[in-house]
Amino acid sequence: MMNDPKRVAAILMYAGTLPFIVCTIVLLFGNTIGLGSYREFATQAITTYAAVIVSFLGGIQWGVAVVTHEQRPQTAKSLLLLSVVPSLLAWAMLFLPSNSSRVIVAIFLVGFVWVIDALLHLQKVIPTWFFDLRSVVSAVVLAALILAMLVG
Repeated sequence: MMNDPKRVAAILMYAGTLPFIVCTIVLLFGNTIGLGSYREFATQAITTYAAVIVSFLGGIQWGVAVVTHEQRPQTAKSLLLLSVVPSLLAWAMLFLPSNSSRVIVAIFLVGFVWVIDALLHLQKVIPTWFFDLRSVVSAVVLAALILAMLVG
């Protein structure tokens, strides 16, 4: 069961959504459950974690570029650039003065990285199982960030 890399990837990806979910719960229900004083921290935590995740996903895209550079040199060249730009923007996002602006940029970046993967899937560069899993996880993350924007 745990020898299947697809299953391990799924478990780890779903586990990776937990910080987004927990922060959103604090933002939505913090006052009700006695965690209202942690709302500011939850917003900072969700955007910081989004920056980490965007950078992590850029590393996956960089790896895809390295592996496919001989068969798809133009795709690899584009991917090398596209894998770094969101990471740099995510780092810069952390210096924005307001929580709301950081959340908005995080939404854009998570969506942008998903679009890159969608294009890779259309070109049959990444497997369908991976893209399907990324799509579900991205939807959860985007929903958490949108809720954070609405209630933050």
